[in-house]
Amino acid sequence: MTFIPASSPDPVGKYVAEVIAAQLADRRTVLWLLSGGSAITVAVAASRHLAGSDLDGLTVSLIDERYGPVGHTGSNWWQLQDSGFELPGATLHPVLDGAPQADTAEAYADFLQAQFARADFRFGLFGIGSDGHTSGILPHSPAVTAPGLVASYDGGAFLRITTTPRAFAELSEAAVYAIGQDKWPVLDRLETDLALAEQPAQALKAVSKLTIFTDRPLS
Repeated sequence: MTFIPASSPDPVGKYVAEVIAAQLADRRTVLWLLSGGSAITVAVAASRHLAGSDLDGLTVSLIDERYGPVGHTGSNWWQLQDSGFELPGATLHPVLDGAPQADTAEAYADFLQAQFARADFRFGLFGIGSDGHTSGILPHSPAVTAPGLVASYDGGAFLRITTTPRAFAELSEAAVYAIGQDKWPVLDRLETDLALAEQPAQALKAVSKLTIFTDRPLS
């Protein structure tokens, strides 16, 4: 787990783009999973840095999604596209397709299982909430202990379809964007050992290469 100073999304997006571009240049197939929330600005910045690259070997989908009709304004995929995320030449795979929630979650789990087996390099872009959640895994939610790659549940404000800690362990690398003083105590706690139910972001430690970009003062 490495901390790198950052105060804006563009240098983080540049880092992500450079990692992905290097893998593609080596003719490796890449799976890139995106988050919503504050990480959207990083994804958009990365897409701009990748503009003009040969993205034939790149498949892009989500870390988690908020269930509802295709194109609903709470959807992470809709918000990414509305913010200017586009990657001509890459294969884009939204989670929502109009099917019932359980069927959508099952289809997404099948997609991830196939992609984890197929991709040479699997990269996750994450955010962390001030409550310690990451992806769609809320503290003390069913997603914390879900046995599969995907969990689906009622998260209160949204119906959630999310990757699980088991899925995190399949990633080759992950980057976390955690900007703002409300995230500093969360990162302090991340450096300790807490139960996943208390701080789901602890699951990120399963990723072999984890880089956290933050404006928290580094000691």
